[in-house]
Amino acid sequence: MKKKKSNKKSKVISNIIFNVIALASTIMAVVFCVYLFKLDMLPSKYIRIVFIGLGVFYLILLAVTLPRHMKIGFKIAACIFFLVFGFGFAYGIRYVDKTISFVDKINDELKQKEEYQIKALSKSKLTKENIKGKKVGIFKNSNYDKIIKVINKNDFNFEIIDYEDPLKLFEDLEDGKIDLVVASDNVYDLLETDLSYMKLELDDVETLEVPIDEKTEEIVKVVDVTNTPFNIYIAGGDKYGSINKVMNTDVNMVASVDPVNHKILLTSIPRDYYVVLPSKGENAYDKLTHAGYYGVGESVKAIEKLLDIDINYYAKVNFSTIVGIVDAIGGVDVYSDFNFCQHKSKTMCYKKGWNHLTKDSVLPFARERKAFNDGDVQRVKNQQKVLEAVIKKITSSKTLISNYTNLLDTISKNFSTNIDTKSINRLVKMQISDMQGWTFESQNLVGISAMSTKCYSIPNMNLYVMKQDANSVNSASKKIKDFFDTKK
Repeated sequence: MKKKKSNKKSKVISNIIFNVIALASTIMAVVFCVYLFKLDMLPSKYIRIVFIGLGVFYLILLAVTLPRHMKIGFKIAACIFFLVFGFGFAYGIRYVDKTISFVDKINDELKQKEEYQIKALSKSKLTKENIKGKKVGIFKNSNYDKIIKVINKNDFNFEIIDYEDPLKLFEDLEDGKIDLVVASDNVYDLLETDLSYMKLELDDVETLEVPIDEKTEEIVKVVDVTNTPFNIYIAGGDKYGSINKVMNTDVNMVASVDPVNHKILLTSIPRDYYVVLPSKGENAYDKLTHAGYYGVGESVKAIEKLLDIDINYYAKVNFSTIVGIVDAIGGVDVYSDFNFCQHKSKTMCYKKGWNHLTKDSVLPFARERKAFNDGDVQRVKNQQKVLEAVIKKITSSKTLISNYTNLLDTISKNFSTNIDTKSINRLVKMQISDMQGWTFESQNLVGISAMSTKCYSIPNMNLYVMKQDANSVNSASKKIKDFFDTKK
């Protein structure tokens, strides 16, 4: 009698356990479906297959598990399936949620800021603790008023002297007429290039973060990215770290995307190309790379004016982005047109032909120019090769599956775009739906090497620029416009 009661009690407990496991797994499946629907990246035909397939599968499992008279063997087998699928859906929910967060994060409006360093001569031994009341030279640019506000907020009580000539600024520092300098990295970089003969040794004393106001919605031209060609400006910053810092644009590339015929045309513009900064006036000529000081919007407007095209969106990356992505996907294979070594390096070398680029070798390959007779022209060609290799590898199903989370982690930290969430989802849906490969074409602008003392951002200094070649500009503009003729 006791044995029967014991068996009955065991069956009741078993049924409860089976029912709890079945219920928990079913809830996980429902939540996963909700998240998948919220993600809105799978084509509707796949969504229907997933939903109907899971519905039928779970109804069968529930039919085996819930009735009390079912044999214990069937129930155990069904519960094992419930457990496996339950854990699988739990991981699926985590990844889908991560994807949703990723899209939202990279779609956030940029809150750009430019870092200004307070520096002193190394021999002065000045530190943050003893700089109050000192004479400070400030290189005057369009962010001058904001710099002054940040300085006043920090109560440094500086005696401020303005400079419009960086040479005079550093000469006065060297002669002891001022104690400190406040400038951004691009000004200090002159001490390693055009002013390297001064051989000044400076120490960092303090860093000021100055916000850059920019309404990015003013430079967005939204289209249906699944059936309308569009241009993306790819801005490659020349620094590591936060993507929100304002910096020189080392890479300036327009990706013209034809989603109908799955074609991409890459148009590269040398960083030193001499262009107008539209927001600063019709005569505000400067290197294209300097447009980045005023935010990505200024670069967009400068390129639109140069090529007489509309740029629909932008994507902003920096050194950390490229290194991180290449590392996350296990490197890329790129064809080199020449045997060459990185400038002043005997170990970082590349052969003519195919080279496997890793996180350590990709930037030297993409940035080298002094090893080539045509310098910046070959550099932008190599940058196009790297971008094409990255896109092709990322869009392969094998790479996406095996490196998915690493890619999301890397890109979310070091990538920003103004492409709206809906457009991103549509592009992903389209790619998943047909899994069609993309074909690439490329072109690059050429110009005439020159020196100029009329660079808007750094006036009165004789800087290298690349003057525009009208034929090259017109040819590139026409090719972009012809490329968008999807009726051909």
